[in-house]
Amino acid sequence: MLKIKQSPIPFIRYYLLAIILLFFILFLSQKPNFGIAITGIIATLVSFYVLLKVKDLQYRSKLLLQVFSSTKEQNTHEDDGAFAKFDKNFNITHVSKEFINILGIEEGNLLNLLKNFSLENSIMKRLELAVKHNHTFNDILELNIVNQTLFIDTFIYRVANQKITKAEYIIRCNDITSYIETETELKNQLFLDQYTHLPTRLQLVNDLKQPIKHKSTHAQTLLYIQIDSYEEINEFFGFDTGHKLLKDISVWLQENLPTKNTQVYKFDHNNFGMYTTSRVNLADLETYLRHINTKISNENFFIDETSHDISVTIGIARGKTNLLKHAYLALKEAQKTNKAYKIFNKKNIQEEKYLQNIETNKNIKSALADDRIVPFFQPILNIQTNKIEKFESLIRIQNKDNTYMRPVEFLELSKQSKLYPELTKAMITGSLKRLEFLQQPITINLSIEDITNSRIANFILRKLQRHPFAYLITFEILETNEILNYTKVSNFIKKIKAFDCSVAIDDFGSGYSNFEQILKLDIDYIKIDGSLIKNIDTNKANEIVTKTIIAFAKELGVKTIAEFVSTEAIFDKVKLLGIDYAQGYYIGRPAPISLAKN
Repeated sequence: MLKIKQSPIPFIRYYLLAIILLFFILFLSQKPNFGIAITGIIATLVSFYVLLKVKDLQYRSKLLLQVFSSTKEQNTHEDDGAFAKFDKNFNITHVSKEFINILGIEEGNLLNLLKNFSLENSIMKRLELAVKHNHTFNDILELNIVNQTLFIDTFIYRVANQKITKAEYIIRCNDITSYIETETELKNQLFLDQYTHLPTRLQLVNDLKQPIKHKSTHAQTLLYIQIDSYEEINEFFGFDTGHKLLKDISVWLQENLPTKNTQVYKFDHNNFGMYTTSRVNLADLETYLRHINTKISNENFFIDETSHDISVTIGIARGKTNLLKHAYLALKEAQKTNKAYKIFNKKNIQEEKYLQNIETNKNIKSALADDRIVPFFQPILNIQTNKIEKFESLIRIQNKDNTYMRPVEFLELSKQSKLYPELTKAMITGSLKRLEFLQQPITINLSIEDITNSRIANFILRKLQRHPFAYLITFEILETNEILNYTKVSNFIKKIKAFDCSVAIDDFGSGYSNFEQILKLDIDYIKIDGSLIKNIDTNKANEIVTKTIIAFAKELGVKTIAEFVSTEAIFDKVKLLGIDYAQGYYIGRPAPISLAKN
């Protein structure tokens, strides 16, 4: 047990001085009062005792701290993993067993020993400077040890101990190789397509930043290539054939580049990219585009002894910024105009888009006036019972020729033109009318703007108050925008739950996905975003994220729904992971109520 010796404070000397001082004062006074003198003496002695006791405790604390610091520095290292001590000349003075196990170092000059592990010179210089100037050093060292690479999280600092006359330093090590390897594997899955072994769209985003850093003086070129009729090939020949075809096309594209230093990328589904930082003049680019379209159309791609004719549509962007966005817009423009390719022209595309927006706005207003806002219903399967348990209500606009506009064609524009609230009202009214006929649970999408708009919120509450089947409704709150006003959202949820409605968070896993904030809301379902589900049978990273969401939901006692379940393989995977409900083309396509009823 640690003992602290008595502090060398001369108590008796201070007591005597106090008594002498008091008597001296009394004898100087004309009328000495011994009662007052005795009281004064006692008071003085008590005061001095308290003061000295405080000084004594301060002394003990200081001494204890010094002893603790020296013993801690000496003892805790032995129980604190991989570490070694060395002097300012990098000569090792002590090593722990775990340090030896990791690095195989027992004695010698630390700096020379680290050089044997092929450590970078820049890191060695930083390490020397840190010791020279008594600074700390913290970095992940990549060491080559016995034909293997280790990643060691390294921390170096000077020992703070007054008893040590010579400078002494501590190096602490933590082997994080397994974590680095896991991170590398995940990055490879994100940045390398597993079928074609081409870099992905994410890698392209990184590569597009490089010319900006290097300040290239000329424009770069990006081709956004889409394989036509790929859906039909998948439908008639199966996904295995589709995947094999994409592999063959990826090889063909790499053999038919516009320039030698062009990189080919594999985007999502049936899309590829070609990117070059070389200077390509417009005439040569036009010649290449005509050539590649003709050549690929005449090419025979044989998969399992069946020949497949392929054509492509290409969007091209040239410049230094927004290449991916502009190439995609050019691709869409080529598809609309039924062209084999289109080179992005900012002026033409903006003018056409403006005219198209005017026409779409007219159609929205006309549809509102004519009651042509039509809910489609998509079935949702209970995976455990294998039965259709509910339907999601999805907005459509019925054109005068009895075709339908999808939300992607008008929803964002309706927000810009202030028509969105009227669409929401029409959609809710139409869904509730059909619910009386269907008499099965339905879900209705609501955005944060709908909930925080008091007119829309009150409109919904009035409708629920009059509806006999309100208890069959689940409101899906879209998670695309961050929830800034939780009070309004929480109050709205409380009010609709008074009518026995349920609440779901839609598109969970996209956007901000703040788990902590979601806990504030009283929800019943989490719908996992389709971007995670659509490739979950082949994408390990998506599977890991989805597992995390499932575990989170189970802890909350919340049911999970997987959307974008388009194939049997995806359905089998979400079933295996323990997701409660499935929705997507494999389960059933959205349809008007009469078809959904059948």
